[in-house]
Amino acid sequence: MAGSLPPHRGSALTRAARTDHPAPRRVRVQPGPAALPGRPAGPARRAAPGARRFAADPGHYDFTGPRCVKDLTLARSTLTDSEGTLTLDLAFAPNEWKHPDALHLRYADVRAFRPDADEPDGLLPRLGALQLDELLPHRTGVSHELAFVCGTLTVHAADLTAAWH
Repeated sequence: MAGSLPPHRGSALTRAARTDHPAPRRVRVQPGPAALPGRPAGPARRAAPGARRFAADPGHYDFTGPRCVKDLTLARSTLTDSEGTLTLDLAFAPNEWKHPDALHLRYADVRAFRPDADEPDGLLPRLGALQLDELLPHRTGVSHELAFVCGTLTVHAADLTAAWH
């Protein structure tokens, strides 16, 4: 066939690499307990107990389910300094098309609380709807980043409790 290219056989370097090194071994990977449904995988396994329970809830990642955080909106945040400990309460309003209940998060022994909001457009709530969240182990206990349409909230605390009502 005129104009067709010969089959690719690799460069001299890749051909040499194939002949100088033995073929890679095939390894069968068995899923560990963290890969089972309803169990957090990776870093969430090492997070504080309350954060681990919240992340392990099977509904947490079901985008169409009533217990998924996606599409909630921040209704109120309250930071309380009592007896030398900071407590942060975040109340989330439900999305009327998806959530029958509101979500309340309480963070114990807060070490950092950082909102980062985009410039307001004057039409929608400043942060907008929650898109996703990430819970990771942190030297203080847990790091929770909540990503909204127009900003983020980051909390570092000893642990958190979550309640839907």
